[in-house]
Amino acid sequence: MFTIRQAQLCDLSAIKELAAITVPQAFAGVLTTEQIDYLEDLSYSQSAVDISLAAGQIFFIATADGEDCGYACVQPEGPDLFHMPKIYVLSRKQHQGIGSALLEKIVAHIKAIHPAPCVLEVNVNRHNQAIDFYLKRGFDKVRERTITFENGFTLIQDVLQRQL
Repeated sequence: MFTIRQAQLCDLSAIKELAAITVPQAFAGVLTTEQIDYLEDLSYSQSAVDISLAAGQIFFIATADGEDCGYACVQPEGPDLFHMPKIYVLSRKQHQGIGSALLEKIVAHIKAIHPAPCVLEVNVNRHNQAIDFYLKRGFDKVRERTITFENGFTLIQDVLQRQL
């Protein structure tokens, strides 16, 4: 059995600890170790977290058997558009419904603050098997996105949307 809670400031260290495990697992075989380290620093440094929170990002944490085992976050991107930049579950806890429950918690949160029709977007590395997770849960691929980072690293993503 698992529970999902909205993260508080005191939970940020738990999110960083989960990220240190889940991000390398999620991108193993897709990105190099250097690229994974770069993305972790970019997303989970104190300044990155502060910027995310200031932009209205809300985190949720899943706990199973007393252990934090996954997290997701969402932020507003426009009047009727929300973006889910992160959703990760420990590999040993995957295929237990935790990722689906995190996603549905995000959807419920959006519906609570924005009951009108809107869109939830997520960007997924085009070589990541997680694309299947989203497609099975009502997302559709709408476009591709290429990001070139300061260090010259380029990431090609599929942008997926789900109508809410």
